[in-house]
Amino acid sequence: MKPWIALLLAAAVLSGCLTTQPAPTATPNCTETPTTTKVVNGFTLYGKGGEVFLVFSGNRDAPWSLRKATYQKMMVFVDHPIIPTTDAERIPNSLNVLGRNLLTGTVKTFEVGRHNSEFGIGVEWGGDFEFPDAGCWELQLSAPKNVASTVVVKVT
Repeated sequence: MKPWIALLLAAAVLSGCLTTQPAPTATPNCTETPTTTKVVNGFTLYGKGGEVFLVFSGNRDAPWSLRKATYQKMMVFVDHPIIPTTDAERIPNSLNVLGRNLLTGTVKTFEVGRHNSEFGIGVEWGGDFEFPDAGCWELQLSAPKNVASTVVVKVT
């Protein structure tokens, strides 16, 4: 074989290796929990009726855009009033919201504190949520005397 042919073949093989890119991997869709038809004082609630809701504070327009590594004020709001009948049933001062990124597997617990209701009804807890990474976050909301709720939100 002539040397110039061997050089052409080597160049063709190398250029093929350098320009070939792996096929892109498909990113799974994030199916967010839809907003409900329930609106309280102009705030749209996320979740299903008869349970615990997630509310994006400060913006009454849905959908709300969540960004990673940025504090976002959100509230946990109950559909059914909590009326304690014993000391054991008192309204907790804080709740833990368990979060899991369905795309990356990251797990984080968010703590929300009880405060006066911006809705003027019921009980609510609020806090700053900071998501460490982008993805599809599943949040487990639970409060006494209400049905637990799972809300899925997309964080970009």
